[in-house]
Amino acid sequence: MKTIAIISPVGGAGRTMLTATLAGLLSERRHAALAVECDPRNVLTFYCRLRTPARQGLVSHVLSSTDDWSEAALQTDDGVLWLPWGGVRKEGREPDAEAAVAVALHDKHTWLRDLLARIDLPGHSVALVDTPTWPSVHAAQAVTAADLVLVVLPPAPLACATLPRLHGELKALGKEALYVANAVSPASQLHTDILALLRDTLGTALSAYRVHADSGIPEALARDENFVHVAPHSQAAHDMHGLASWLSHWIRHAYQRTAPAAGHSA
Repeated sequence: MKTIAIISPVGGAGRTMLTATLAGLLSERRHAALAVECDPRNVLTFYCRLRTPARQGLVSHVLSSTDDWSEAALQTDDGVLWLPWGGVRKEGREPDAEAAVAVALHDKHTWLRDLLARIDLPGHSVALVDTPTWPSVHAAQAVTAADLVLVVLPPAPLACATLPRLHGELKALGKEALYVANAVSPASQLHTDILALLRDTLGTALSAYRVHADSGIPEALARDENFVHVAPHSQAAHDMHGLASWLSHWIRHAYQRTAPAAGHSA
């Protein structure tokens, strides 16, 4: 299974929305898709129509390797599997359990990678990992596990200011990265200038598919609707379809690259 970490150096970039939407679009493209929430905010599951935070999930395995986190997995009508983060506190656990989780994730930086390696999905499968704002121990877990890092950048000055450090760290780690501008308004001169700056800074690592701003995206979430289905002719839906097609091609090519090695080892 290939893993795509979805991260951003600023809050409110649209990571969770893109994780949920791309998982569904990749499932439509015949990929076995797993949406993983490595974020203690527990908001990813709102996109699969849960209105209360999941109580079980990945965090159960952090705190106790005997907890069966696999039972927390959900499946939506579009065939996507969802693995929530879950709640920390339950009977018998200390109030500062969240701090204990952070320490555990810091001490074993390959924890998520090792866990995902145990999941067996058919065909050209993919896991998309939603994260809190980088840097954090949760985002670091996702980056370590990732075959591709998808960096979501809103066209905002703060995103530009924090980008060099993130870009440098991903290069130092040898991680393949794709940078995506999200919530872009062509009518804004600031957005146009920032996009030009991102192109100069990132070159071909900046995705040609920028996702346009659309007020229908949060409205669809509030109504328990899938935005790309209720507004299929919108520019934002077109953008996300294009990005999903690019990722689908990347996934299939990544499997082709690893196939000879796998055959040789057999």
